Amino acid sequence: MAAWITPSDAAAPADVAAYQALAQQDLRLATIGYRLAQANAPFCDRKTQNIGWVLHDEARYPDNGLAKTAFIFRSPVAISSVVAGGEAAQLGLQAGDGITAVDGIDVTGPIVVKKGRATARIEKIQTLLKDAFAKSGSAVVSINTAAGPKDVKLQPPAVCASVFWVDTKTKLDAGADGVSVRVTEGMMAFAAADDAELAAVVAHEMAHNLLRHRDRLAVTGRAKKDILATEIEADRLSVWLMQNAGYDPAAALRFIERFGRKTGLGIFSDTTHLRWGNRQMLMQAEIASMMQVDAQNGFRPPPLLRPSN
Repeated sequence: MAAWITPSDAAAPADVAAYQALAQQDLRLATIGYRLAQANAPFCDRKTQNIGWVLHDEARYPDNGLAKTAFIFRSPVAISSVVAGGEAAQLGLQAGDGITAVDGIDVTGPIVVKKGRATARIEKIQTLLKDAFAKSGSAVVSINTAAGPKDVKLQPPAVCASVFWVDTKTKLDAGADGVSVRVTEGMMAFAAADDAELAAVVAHEMAHNLLRHRDRLAVTGRAKKDILATEIEADRLSVWLMQNAGYDPAAALRFIERFGRKTGLGIFSDTTHLRWGNRQMLMQAEIASMMQVDAQNGFRPPPLLRPSN
């Protein structure tokens, strides 16, 4: 470990645990997202190469000493966790391993920590990797490991294009912006007892991205009927994504009921979404139809997605 990584002896165990709990939430969401993206890759027309790791920057944390007590940083940007079965895990990369360069380009330079800029180094790494993968399908990453520095060639598989990240808000919420899927800590806590229920949330938002709903609404306008149509499609597609990834699609029905009973506004519900009982019936019908479709290599092709080559 580098000499500048000095743990804070004064850090309270509860504070350390809070930082580590956030990292576990990041991993939980990354794992579910990776599983959904990997399983449905044959049916997505937009793909990206996913390494199966979660990165974090020491600059992300307001208490630097506490962060270095909670985590190992062998360079300013380090691996927070690796997704089981992903390329990073298969290559033996571990939490704490630090990223120093991508194809010889240094990524450890100084950073001005301003609002929203604590992610600048990670964004640089992601951009360099994306460009390298687009050009040649691979990239060489220089990494500081417990055994010393080494260069690792990354050539991860292509999966459905989506980025997954945890929003630290306590509100029960999730969203999609066409590229990424955002889930709040509050929503993750609401689905803490069942990964399949959280997968239902992620699959619904991922469906918006895969179906390019943001682009469609930019053309048609955001009339309530148009938004409702996209929400219905996302509900329908979500159960296919779940089934292909090995999650019980019935978990979506359980989640919708729990969520609806907690947040539903009865006759005052926003007409951009079906009421929870109608959402359940819609998804139950979709699951029944899905079970009539023959699986291809263990996966059922979602009719709402255009198969890709």
